[in-house]
Amino acid sequence: IKVQFIGEEGADSPKTTEIAGDAAEGFIMVTNLNRDDKRKFVQEFLSTYRKRHKIEPDMVGASAYDAFMLLANAIKTAKTTDGAAVAKALANTKNYDGLTGLIKGFTAEGEVVKPVQIQRVKDGKFHYYGVVKDIKLITPSR
Repeated sequence: IKVQFIGEEGADSPKTTEIAGDAAEGFIMVTNLNRDDKRKFVQEFLSTYRKRHKIEPDMVGASAYDAFMLLANAIKTAKTTDGAAVAKALANTKNYDGLTGLIKGFTAEGEVVKPVQIQRVKDGKFHYYGVVKDIKLITPSR
């Protein structure tokens, strides 16, 4: 079959390229992690993740890192660990420069609003292919 394969976040696992082998070449997916991001803290995260876990990082680890750091930031902003105050500070977070990109904020339902990374497998590795930034497209609907 000669078609363009596309996928979503869960497919950016190192297991995808391991299992698919050469067939993964050209595979395009949306994800939260841009491994080609030049920001220093992103490259440090990727390097540390590889050293600690002996596998390639994926969006699950990157998203968990951002979630933890967002929570820490909300506690710092709220100046307390009171759940209601921290939840309010988190809900009011805007333009947070996260590992997975600029987190613009959250919807009233608590869904994150941030650019969507697009990665493509090239030479057996995930690489930057594009990004969706249009606010209408990246804001989850009700």
